Amino acid sequence: MDVSDELGGQAIECPNCNESLTAPQKRPSLIVRFAVGLLGLLFMIPMFVEDKSLGSVRGFGLLMGVAFMLYFFGGPRLLEKIGLGFLVQPVGGGAKNAALPSSAQGEAGVAEPVVAPNSDINEGIAAFQQQLAILTPRAFLTPAIVAINLIVFTIMIAAGVHIMSPKIVDLLAWGANYAPKTTGGEWWRLVTSNYLHIGVIHIAFNMWVFWSVGQFVERLVGNLGFFFVYLFSGVVGGFATVLWNPGAVSAGASGAVFGVYGCLLAFLASDRGSIPRPILKALGNNAVFFVVVNVIYGMGQENVDMAAHLGGLAAGFVSGLILRRPLDSSVSKNRGPRNLLVGIAGVLAISAGVALTGNRYADIQEELRRFGETEETVMGSFNETIQKVQTGSMSDDAFASILSEEIIAPWEAALSEFESETAEKLQKLSERNSELHGKLVKYMHLRLEAFQLMLEAVEGNDQQKAERANEKLAESQVIVESLQNGGN
Repeated sequence: MDVSDELGGQAIECPNCNESLTAPQKRPSLIVRFAVGLLGLLFMIPMFVEDKSLGSVRGFGLLMGVAFMLYFFGGPRLLEKIGLGFLVQPVGGGAKNAALPSSAQGEAGVAEPVVAPNSDINEGIAAFQQQLAILTPRAFLTPAIVAINLIVFTIMIAAGVHIMSPKIVDLLAWGANYAPKTTGGEWWRLVTSNYLHIGVIHIAFNMWVFWSVGQFVERLVGNLGFFFVYLFSGVVGGFATVLWNPGAVSAGASGAVFGVYGCLLAFLASDRGSIPRPILKALGNNAVFFVVVNVIYGMGQENVDMAAHLGGLAAGFVSGLILRRPLDSSVSKNRGPRNLLVGIAGVLAISAGVALTGNRYADIQEELRRFGETEETVMGSFNETIQKVQTGSMSDDAFASILSEEIIAPWEAALSEFESETAEKLQKLSERNSELHGKLVKYMHLRLEAFQLMLEAVEGNDQQKAERANEKLAESQVIVESLQNGGN
């Protein structure tokens, strides 16, 4: 909330300094309007991309794109007239408005009241912003985090990652969260995944939401406290995904952003009266819009990571309960112990998560790779042997020996491992992976039965068993074709 908005552009003079709290309201600079317009164009990209998987992203992108383009052509006042001004106005005012000079403090270091003529509301807003600026002079982490996310995304695109729908293999290569890899020793993915995004719409929405409330919360809890909230919420959100939906490959700052909102919620629950009503209204508008968009977007997308959202929200709320303090001049001096407590809570939560999860999830991609290697070796040997038998260059005894030692034995070993240890881990991963595992096990059983029948046919010179072996091979091939066609 910009103080000058409340005063109709009138500047408020700081009693003990020669600088005004805010400059008279004016139209945003050309650079700012150009940046917002460019963001609007990015939101509208899905409208021109032929990809059925985008689903409700198109409608959401159109809404946000139109809103930001309206800002580009008409400025913030046009959005305010249609009730969408909160989309481009940071809650509580931007960093520039809130960053008061040190001379704005009294001799005792306590903020002196800023008086707005004939307006108790304006006086409260100005004093509140001034107090936040004294408690946290610079809210630098919010723009720094946004910059890091944008830089990482730009580097990914430059490296060849798709701007709208990145491939899973690319996301994993860049550090996305995936239960089998994360719990398999790559715990750093719980951090790196918070700085990766699945397409331009994903990062545009997350960064817009984060920017709209981030600096405000950063000033409430301090720079270090805000850092712990963001980090802790993102990591806990990642753990929630591992436990709730271990088969998902997840990325994005959503868990951390929800954590920032959770922290704010904890503060409002305990000290709501200290925040001026207009700022509370702005907070409410942003929060409602944020939740509604996430619900609508989540209903149209199967891959939305709701576990990370809820986990991050809970972690942020707990952090906020620890960090909350009355907004007076003594707060900044006593933030250290509470920041340390949040840091310790984060370490304990991570340690507990590691202990609870362990390495209990099978990597379906890795298991399929290993199975593919075994199948390639065994079937290669089998086909080569069959050709030699058909050309008469191999005796039945030699064929039987190869079937027994080089085909049946390794196939049985692979089946035993894939059917027992892998099955238990894959069933914990997801229903889809469990179904895939079931089909592969059936395929391996059919092939094994075919090999055994063929061995019996050779040893007993039994033509009927040879025919049954061919039938089993044909049945197994049907499963292969089904998997190649998407499992239908």
